[in-house]
Amino acid sequence: MTDILQSCGVELVKSKTPVLHTSAALFRFKLGQAISKDSATAGQVGDLVDQLLESHDDIALYLDPVTMASAEDASSAHPGMSLAQPESLIRLMLGVDSLQPRLIRTLLEKFPEFIGDEGAKEHLGETKTSIKILRQLRWLDYIVDSSELTEKLLETLGFVPPDMQSEIISALPDIISDSDSGQVSKVLALMLKETPELMLPILETMGSLECSPALLTDARNSVITHLVSAEPLDLPVMVKFLLQSGSSENSMAIIQRVRRRLDMESIVLASRQMAKSAATDDQAPDVLIFDVITTSLRSHKHLRDAWLKIAAADDEEVGPQTTLDIV
Repeated sequence: MTDILQSCGVELVKSKTPVLHTSAALFRFKLGQAISKDSATAGQVGDLVDQLLESHDDIALYLDPVTMASAEDASSAHPGMSLAQPESLIRLMLGVDSLQPRLIRTLLEKFPEFIGDEGAKEHLGETKTSIKILRQLRWLDYIVDSSELTEKLLETLGFVPPDMQSEIISALPDIISDSDSGQVSKVLALMLKETPELMLPILETMGSLECSPALLTDARNSVITHLVSAEPLDLPVMVKFLLQSGSSENSMAIIQRVRRRLDMESIVLASRQMAKSAATDDQAPDVLIFDVITTSLRSHKHLRDAWLKIAAADDEEVGPQTTLDIV
């Protein structure tokens, strides 16, 4: 693989980041041609990738931006974006269709190995290799086998630590194809019930995916259940999801449940105690909750109309007015 990369414009330097001697587009084109035009090479893609990514130290170097051989190469690497940071060798190679599936498979298979290494070391001020791998997979122009990528990511979710689960969940909308949103949403909805400590990243991600009405209903029920026991700083995200995941048909029911379950007096008290110790006023949970509600009502007419109707009603089903109604 080293010789092939060299012939296409990338020089591998021992213990240093690779050097790119041409533009990113030309390198990808030449590499794709070198593989497709040689049947022997095409048949050995798996072995070539495994050989290239055999060493953890080498992988770490290949995840960092390449070094441009000259200023002219740097300016041509990304036309019109001369100040942009060069891509990593891994990212460059992910743009080659014949290499992408095997690269992704190998990187995700090695993912747990890096997490194990990172757990035994201190990474002060240094981005973890596992995080760098996730970054390479974000915003790819084209995914050759989106179903396999999604399946491998969801499989990885099942055996990594909670902090890495959170990282993967947050990255999912930027990695998967729209066609895989339904599959991912089902997994996240199940995780919402089983791992409530991951509720915030799950809700933020589900808000970016296409979810069926049934899944959203299940997710809202899980969130409502945890409103009373949730940490104050988690509440703004939970309230935002509840309000913005609804429709004109169920908005009144959602708002009534939020009004009943949110104990604003306790939240305000907790906010004041937090403000005295560390947080500033604009970070206080009560302020953030009011801001979320206000923004949601301004952005969605059906929410605004439903809330005004509930606040103006005077019956036992709706209940008395609450502090939230002043928004």
